[in-house]
Amino acid sequence: MTITLELPPGLEARFVAEAKAKGIPVGEVVKAYLLRERATLSEPVQMSPEKWDKAWDELLDSLPDIPTLSDEAISRESIYTREDEC
Repeated sequence: MTITLELPPGLEARFVAEAKAKGIPVGEVVKAYLLRERATLSEPVQMSPEKWDKAWDELLDSLPDIPTLSDEAISRESIYTREDEC
Protein backbone atom coordinates (compact mmCIF):
# COMPACT_ATOMS: atom_id res chain seq x y z
CA MET A 1 0.00 0.00 0.00
CA THR A 2 1.23 3.49 -0.79
CA ILE A 3 0.21 6.54 1.21
CA THR A 4 1.25 10.09 0.43
CA LEU A 5 1.68 12.48 3.36
CA GLU A 6 2.29 16.22 3.40
CA LEU A 7 4.69 16.73 6.32
CA PRO A 8 5.82 19.99 7.86
CA PRO A 9 9.33 20.79 6.57
CA GLY A 10 10.95 20.38 10.00
CA LEU A 11 9.46 16.95 10.56
CA GLU A 12 10.35 15.84 7.06
CA ALA A 13 13.94 16.98 7.58
CA ARG A 14 14.19 14.99 10.81
CA PHE A 15 12.88 11.84 9.11
CA VAL A 16 15.28 12.28 6.17
CA ALA A 17 18.26 12.89 8.48
CA GLU A 18 17.47 9.81 10.56
CA ALA A 19 17.04 7.69 7.43
CA LYS A 20 20.40 8.86 6.05
CA ALA A 21 22.11 8.21 9.38
CA LYS A 22 20.72 4.66 9.52
CA GLY A 23 21.11 4.01 5.80
CA ILE A 24 17.46 3.04 5.37
CA PRO A 25 14.58 4.44 3.28
CA VAL A 26 12.65 7.37 4.74
CA GLY A 27 9.46 5.30 4.60
CA GLU A 28 10.95 2.82 7.06
CA VAL A 29 11.74 5.62 9.51
CA VAL A 30 8.20 6.99 9.24
CA LYS A 31 6.71 3.51 9.66
CA ALA A 32 8.84 2.82 12.74
CA TYR A 33 7.84 6.20 14.21
CA LEU A 34 4.14 5.53 13.66
CA LEU A 35 4.39 2.04 15.13
CA ARG A 36 6.20 3.37 18.22
CA GLU A 37 3.56 6.06 18.69
CA ARG A 38 0.74 3.56 18.31
CA ALA A 39 2.35 1.13 20.74
CA THR A 40 2.78 3.78 23.41
CA LEU A 41 -0.81 4.95 22.99
CA SER A 42 -2.33 1.52 23.31
CA GLU A 43 -0.31 0.21 26.26
CA PRO A 44 -0.84 2.11 29.50
CA VAL A 45 2.13 2.27 31.82
CA GLN A 46 1.66 0.30 35.01
CA MET A 47 3.26 1.96 38.02
CA SER A 48 3.35 1.09 41.65
CA PRO A 49 1.92 3.71 44.01
CA GLU A 50 5.47 4.54 45.13
CA LYS A 51 6.67 5.11 41.55
CA TRP A 52 3.55 7.14 40.76
CA ASP A 53 4.17 9.32 43.82
CA LYS A 54 7.82 9.82 42.86
CA ALA A 55 6.91 10.68 39.25
CA TRP A 56 4.26 13.15 40.47
CA ASP A 57 6.76 14.82 42.81
CA GLU A 58 9.32 15.09 39.98
CA LEU A 59 6.71 16.67 37.73
CA LEU A 60 5.75 19.20 40.40
CA ASP A 61 9.42 19.99 41.06
CA SER A 62 9.96 20.68 37.35
CA LEU A 63 7.28 23.38 37.24
CA PRO A 64 8.43 27.00 37.55
CA ASP A 65 7.93 28.86 40.81
CA ILE A 66 5.05 31.28 40.34
CA PRO A 67 4.29 33.78 43.08
CA THR A 68 0.84 33.59 44.59
CA LEU A 69 -1.55 36.50 44.34
CA SER A 70 -2.29 38.57 47.41
CA ASP A 71 -5.74 38.66 48.96
CA GLU A 72 -6.09 42.22 47.66
CA ALA A 73 -5.27 41.17 44.11
CA ILE A 74 -8.07 38.60 44.07
CA SER A 75 -10.62 40.58 46.05
CA ARG A 76 -13.99 41.46 44.54
CA GLU A 77 -13.10 45.15 44.74
CA SER A 78 -9.97 44.72 42.63
CA ILE A 79 -11.79 42.63 40.02
CA TYR A 80 -14.88 44.80 39.55
CA THR A 81 -14.74 48.55 39.21
CA ARG A 82 -17.53 50.75 40.42
CA GLU A 83 -19.39 52.79 37.82
CA ASP A 84 -18.37 56.06 39.44
CA GLU A 85 -14.67 55.11 39.03
CA CYS A 86 -14.92 54.63 35.24
